[in-house]
Amino acid sequence: MDPVIVERLGRAHPLAAQLDDFLTDLANAGASPHTRRAYRGDLIAFAAHHGDPIGALTAAPIRAYLAELAELSPASRKRKRASVASFCKWAVRHDLLQANPMDRIDTVKVPKNLPRPAAAADVAKVLAVICTRRPRKDLPLDRLRDRVLFETAYVCGARASEVCGLYVET
Repeated sequence: MDPVIVERLGRAHPLAAQLDDFLTDLANAGASPHTRRAYRGDLIAFAAHHGDPIGALTAAPIRAYLAELAELSPASRKRKRASVASFCKWAVRHDLLQANPMDRIDTVKVPKNLPRPAAAADVAKVLAVICTRRPRKDLPLDRLRDRVLFETAYVCGARASEVCGLYVET
């Protein structure tokens, strides 16, 4: 059994064995170690809140657990909800639950944030390293090309992948 589950919940906890089996299945499915660690932490916190066997898991204790997370950011609440939802879906597939209680719980909306542009002073420094605003006549053409490329990308707000995908006929 996972040593972190044993340390935080103990072997006798009603959900300990199922959490360990779920995390083992995640590992076998190729989930990243970071995902498994995050799910383990979220599910241990949920199991500490819900001390009943898995068959008694309904929407009410899940709602109570999620209500305790109200002070967290929407992204954190969404991840914790996703951890519990994934565990419940696994439990239904393994006939440990008759129905998925997460079907009765709304999702968490996370507001979309626009990316912040680089500071104008920082961009000016980068462009000045490539070449000055008024280049000399003996400056290599590749330096001028780089200046135009960086300046265009900044002014247009292009992503790095979009800039890399540009095709310019010569």
